[in-house]
Amino acid sequence: MMQHLTNDQIIDYLHNALPASADATVYAHLEQCAACRADYDAEAALTETLRAYAAREEREMPPTLKAEIWARIREEQPSVLSRLAAWWRPAMGVPLAAALALAVYFGVANFGHAGGPSIDAAYYLQDHAALNGTIPFNDRNSVNPSVLESEASHASQQQDVAVVSHMTADALP
Repeated sequence: MMQHLTNDQIIDYLHNALPASADATVYAHLEQCAACRADYDAEAALTETLRAYAAREEREMPPTLKAEIWARIREEQPSVLSRLAAWWRPAMGVPLAAALALAVYFGVANFGHAGGPSIDAAYYLQDHAALNGTIPFNDRNSVNPSVLESEASHASQQQDVAVVSHMTADALP
């Protein structure tokens, strides 16, 4: 690495905030460059000084103050209004939950899938076939189901007539 390290790179290296590849590059540079190593040592000394100062200035809460706070918490009595609200909470919550459950039950029963009207799909298919039959220049080869049914019944009638006539011709002497 030909360039010197920036102050941010040194601080990030000091606090282990660099990715592994950048960390290795900074380490290799610090091993070779005396100027960057001096900057690193100065930053490390400053960081240790700040940590030591913070540790010295950290104050513990006096034990008497802690005891006073806990005593007041233990002696605190709820107000009449808060006790009344605590008593009414279940008295109002149970009937409200029951009313909500009944509303959901009867709402689902009246508006659910089982209670709704059914759709007659055959009507829509016949209507669609009729509309397709009335389009004069239809570029699709659409087949009208009612026409297919009438053609099939006509063909079966002709076949029945042919079978009957064949049977009668065989029966005659």
